Amino acid sequence: MAKRFRGHWESLGDGSPVLCISGFATANWMFRHCLTPLAGRYRFLLPDNRGMGLSPPATGPYDLEALADDLIDLMDDLGETRFDVIGLSMGGFVAQLLASRHAGRVRRMVLMCTSCNDLEFRALFPVFTREQIAAVYRLRREDRVNAALSEMMCPWLFTRYPQAHAYIRQQRLQFEPDAEQVLLQYDAVARFLASPPLDLAAFTMPVLVLSGDRDPVVPLPNAILLAARLPDAELRVIEETDHFFFLEKPAEVAERIGEFFEKKS
Repeated sequence: MAKRFRGHWESLGDGSPVLCISGFATANWMFRHCLTPLAGRYRFLLPDNRGMGLSPPATGPYDLEALADDLIDLMDDLGETRFDVIGLSMGGFVAQLLASRHAGRVRRMVLMCTSCNDLEFRALFPVFTREQIAAVYRLRREDRVNAALSEMMCPWLFTRYPQAHAYIRQQRLQFEPDAEQVLLQYDAVARFLASPPLDLAAFTMPVLVLSGDRDPVVPLPNAILLAARLPDAELRVIEETDHFFFLEKPAEVAERIGEFFEKKS
């Protein structure tokens, strides 16, 4: 049978399948530090979303639902009918859409530094307009990366986690997406946030919600509300971290995910 998933993907480890969905304007490199300690028990499937990382560019507008369907295509290609899902930031939106559209496929779900499309959740901060995003991508390459790693977005990287900062900077320089692709993804996120709220009460699978306590992008109250809205969810807060807590304290994040999978096996 012909393969349906047209993007780039990699795998890490061997064992029960776990689909990992990256955040806004990034690629699968976001996951490696926190998942490597678990690679002896799980097979982490690491796709790059349309236009990101090593995946081909999107040829026109799309919605986040299309990204969810892309990932179902990948899992179908691999013959995986039931699997775990980890969604990171924007990838958490895609994970929720995937779970709502293909409820029987998702065994367990981990939602990291993410929110949902309901007015009761606090607006994501800082809220960049489309014009501001476009302006950032007109800057020199080094300045673009500096803007993405500003203290307003990730204050703890500079003072507490210089190794994580260096890693993120290097990966962003190596896998920097095209401005047009970033704007297409921005538009997809904007449409999701403006769409009717997902019915979180219908998600019956166990869910682990992870958040940094100092996250200025997706505030901790959003994680608290998300966990409260889901029927079978638990919240774990990674202290003294921000939106990049999974790279700032990867060993602790791996421990929390491993504990959750073991407990809900």
